[in-house]
Amino acid sequence: MARTSGDTLSLNNLAGALGQTQGTDVSLNALQSINGTTGTQVSLDDFAIDSVDSVTGFTYAVEGTNETYTMNFSGEGTVARNYFARDIKTRGANFTWAVSPTYNSGGNTAGYISLEASADYTNQITVGTMNPEFSSAQTSLMSNYSHTITGTFADGYNNHATNYNTGLTKNVYSVDSYDGNSTSLCILVDTPVVLTDGSTIEAGDVTEGLKLQGYSFTGLSEDSDGNFYNWSSEEKGEAEEEVEVVNVVFSFSDGYYNINDGEIKATQDHPMLVKDATDDLFRFKKLGHITTNDKLVKKIDGNLVEVDITSIEVVEDTVEIVTIDVETQDTYLINGYVTHNKGGNSHSDLTAPSAPTNLAYTEVNAQNHNITWDAVSGATAYRLQVDNNSDFSSPIIDADEYSTTTYNVVTALGSGTFYARVRAIDHGLNSSWTSSLTITR
Repeated sequence: MARTSGDTLSLNNLAGALGQTQGTDVSLNALQSINGTTGTQVSLDDFAIDSVDSVTGFTYAVEGTNETYTMNFSGEGTVARNYFARDIKTRGANFTWAVSPTYNSGGNTAGYISLEASADYTNQITVGTMNPEFSSAQTSLMSNYSHTITGTFADGYNNHATNYNTGLTKNVYSVDSYDGNSTSLCILVDTPVVLTDGSTIEAGDVTEGLKLQGYSFTGLSEDSDGNFYNWSSEEKGEAEEEVEVVNVVFSFSDGYYNINDGEIKATQDHPMLVKDATDDLFRFKKLGHITTNDKLVKKIDGNLVEVDITSIEVVEDTVEIVTIDVETQDTYLINGYVTHNKGGNSHSDLTAPSAPTNLAYTEVNAQNHNITWDAVSGATAYRLQVDNNSDFSSPIIDADEYSTTTYNVVTALGSGTFYARVRAIDHGLNSSWTSSLTITR
């Protein structure tokens, strides 16, 4: 504890902080009994703190997800005698949380982050729908939207503490989940990232300002963002460097590469340092270009050594991913392996693809009645709807995330008049629908 002789701890105020009735008959013995500490020597200091330090949590929070933000304290006492942690900071009445701009379910009229009601020293936020069209019909990406989360602690007892009854803020950006810029360039959130002291932290817990282990290499410039793929060397010439996290961006991907049974899990364009099997030079290669003949570079017992690649697996699964930008060197370690910033430290808003053209219906033979359209450059999938209502209110066929440009309808449709339309999809962004095609069978 760092309190001075000028600090005053009031037993009556402690009762209020614990949610008990205040009055002249308050006794420490009574409070001990209520809070389960009877028979234990307890002091007022065991419920006290020195300061309220900060509000921490992710700087970027993705649309449609929940994240936890935490108020941090100094001088809570020893582990065995920390009754502040047990009885005061877990009481919601001692805390006030706010977010600006405030959440509005109407969409673009206000903020997108809502707070947990009656929260204690932690508050779980929810990021609502950022684009009024959301995933079913999204045609454009929103830019990151800035919010300020404020946490205030005032229990009536620890009014001597630094930052008591003072709003501590955390800037948080809500992120439109369809971020094509980061979907192909990231590591999974549970990937271990190496701190300067050699310990690890999951990538999803990395925050701006955190110091990580990195390396400089002979001939590779400090700020090598766009040109590092041009670098190669017979010798690594490495020197260990401390690097600082300057930006963290969260998003989602529908697949990733699993190298050496989970040693590395990242998306296909994420770069790793390898000894290239083609010419025995060290260089950075995208995971999608690495082969089992290459060798990865990993820190083992304080040295960077070459490690065989025993397996490469492509996993199709929707996962949360994170992009980490470090400076001044652009390298850091994931699970001990050397990786690169991969260049770029911000979102790039995408636009929707063009609508498909030449929508047509053709009866090739009795078994093949096909709806076809021309492929759209950059499209990752298509959505086809066929309905016997011209307003498409009850589709008979609703093929979402369809990967080809021909759809056989012979088993789905009987006789009559039907209407068809199709749209292209790129990174979750939808083109406009084609004009309706009338089909008479």
